[in-house]
Amino acid sequence: MPVRGVVPALTLTATATLTPAITDAAGSTTALDPVVATARGWAVPWAALLALALLAAAVVTAAVRRRRRRARSAEREAARVRDAVERALRDQEASAR
Repeated sequence: MPVRGVVPALTLTATATLTPAITDAAGSTTALDPVVATARGWAVPWAALLALALLAAAVVTAAVRRRRRRARSAEREAARVRDAVERALRDQEASAR
């Protein structure tokens, strides 16, 4: 069951103190020594983990897109250079004739 108002911080520690009281037949109460118990539990910050996963996915996606864009740009530049060299060679052959 979720606990409201507690920030998930991976592990939480809680301490409870119980002071028992005994009521006798006359109606008077007597306090006994308090009992103290401490417990630990996991509190996984799911929202923070989801945000971290989304941020990591965005960074990876941006890096992959940038790499692909640079590769396409390099391919286009290589094609332009190849076409320019072919045109220059054709023009040189035509003027030599």
